[in-house]
Amino acid sequence: DIDRATGKIAEALLPVLDACEAAFTHGVAGVEPIWSALIGALQKQGLEAMDLEGKPFDPNLAEAVMHEDGDPNNPVVAQVLRTGYQWKGRVLRAAMVKVNG
Repeated sequence: DIDRATGKIAEALLPVLDACEAAFTHGVAGVEPIWSALIGALQKQGLEAMDLEGKPFDPNLAEAVMHEDGDPNNPVVAQVLRTGYQWKGRVLRAAMVKVNG
């Protein structure tokens, strides 16, 4: 299946996206165009970065690795520690998050 094969290639590139994101966050000059080009090419094929911060925690999309006090009946993603990605609507890699609740 071509979708599964291309998904495996995208999954293999996730550490490269993580490195680019970390470099960008730390102000490394010149990485943003490379990161944008790579993620743009992958998005055209079906990759989607999950935007979870401030949204209700869903264990199907994210792994809670840190907790802070909050409403345990309504846990919310307080911070995304590692971006999660979907490939054509399926979770390719769960996000790593800090949960309030």
